[in-house]
Amino acid sequence: MNIEYQLEIKNLKEQIKFLAAIQGITMLKLKEEVNHKYGKSDSIRNLGNKLRNNTFRVSELAEIADILGYDIILRKKSAQNNLNGANSFFQA
Repeated sequence: MNIEYQLEIKNLKEQIKFLAAIQGITMLKLKEEVNHKYGKSDSIRNLGNKLRNNTFRVSELAEIADILGYDIILRKKSAQNNLNGANSFFQA
C-alpha cells in the first residue's frame, strides 16, 4: 500500500521528524545516514538550523526523503488545492 504525505512549508521540521519516527530513526541517525550515503560531513546542529529556518535545498530534502524511503513527486494541484489520496499534515 502506497502512503502519500503532503508536506507543508510551515510545518516541515515537525513533518520530517514525524516521518523519521515512523521509520524508527532519530534525527541524529537520519543525519548520519545522509552523511554516509552522500559523502557529507554536516552536523545534526546544521540540519536542525536548516529545518528550523526552512533554509535547506531541495537536494537536501531529496536526500532525507531517500533515507526515509520516500519519493518526492510534484503533482499539479487540483481545484480544491489538495492531493487526491494524500494525507495532509496537521490540518484542522
